Amino acid sequence: MRVLLIEDDEAFRVGIEAYLLRLPAVTVVRAVSDGEQGLEALAAAPADVVVLDIGLPGLGGLETCRRISAAHDLPVLVLTSQDDGRWVQRLWDAGASGYLHKAEALEQLATALTSVAQGASWWDRSATRALRSRDTTDAAGDPEGSLALLTPREREVLAAMAGGLTNRQIADSLGLGTGTVRVYLHTIFQKLQVSNRTQAVLKFLDPD
Repeated sequence: MRVLLIEDDEAFRVGIEAYLLRLPAVTVVRAVSDGEQGLEALAAAPADVVVLDIGLPGLGGLETCRRISAAHDLPVLVLTSQDDGRWVQRLWDAGASGYLHKAEALEQLATALTSVAQGASWWDRSATRALRSRDTTDAAGDPEGSLALLTPREREVLAAMAGGLTNRQIADSLGLGTGTVRVYLHTIFQKLQVSNRTQAVLKFLDPD
């Protein structure tokens, strides 16, 4: 996995870069300090995942996320120290695939990175609450409710699960590994705020 890290805090950037390089799935890490450099780095060489801070100088993290999402078909995982739920909603709209608070980075970054790289998404608990808050506010105009938070691939996994397929059968039918299916299920449960397959299927069949 080739990772582009965009982070202006030098000490944090060096620490996260060293951490990423220790992960077995990560083969390359390129690190830059602002959005302009990040866009230039992507133009020069491809990446599989972008890890992005939102408190960047110059272009800023939010606009950087928008431009990357518009120009490149690759996931953006946001690392931030922000606690404002409005940032979560803006980043969702800007095309981010995940959101992780820096305080939890070392505990959850490996799982979050794998999740977004495999086409799922990763929104930590505070981010999920913020998205669900918006979802509740907009519920009158969106009959799908929290299902609207799922990516197309997550919907496919959930539909297969609703059809009674086991993890192995879901993996075979969608061309995935069983480990990848487990990552999807974790994300689906988190977004739907359920704790098991039965609850997830019931929400899929009856979103109201």
